[in-house]
Amino acid sequence: LNLWLKESNCPLRLHKPGPQSQGAARCTFSCAMAKHHPDLIMCRKQCGIAIGRLCEKCDGKCVICDSYVRPSMLARICDECNYGSYQGRCVICGGAGISDAFYCRECCQCEKDRDGCPKIINLGTAKTDLFYERKKYGFKQR
Repeated sequence: LNLWLKESNCPLRLHKPGPQSQGAARCTFSCAMAKHHPDLIMCRKQCGIAIGRLCEKCDGKCVICDSYVRPSMLARICDECNYGSYQGRCVICGGAGISDAFYCRECCQCEKDRDGCPKIINLGTAKTDLFYERKKYGFKQR
């Protein structure tokens, strides 16, 4: 199992116990979005009947791996991520949604579309840093 986890692109990681911890190795699941956005966290609750949406900037992306090729299956999100003012929002960035969200064919073959709700629930360090840099220099949005 450990050799298979090292060689494959499986999101499961095997953690060995340290000197101060007691017990056997445990297996955890990482919920990172893409390889170039490791700090984004997905909701991962059970999906409902609501279909995810994408904004104009994110249109055409796979909601898991950010690829633009071979969209194949509609992305469904949980009821909490589609409630109230969140209804019709972009799954990736939270903007106004204009098109349906899809998983690419590769993510469907790897069964990453069955991991749960793909909605991003945190901002990430890039957006947070941008906010504080703008605040520092006094730039205002129009």
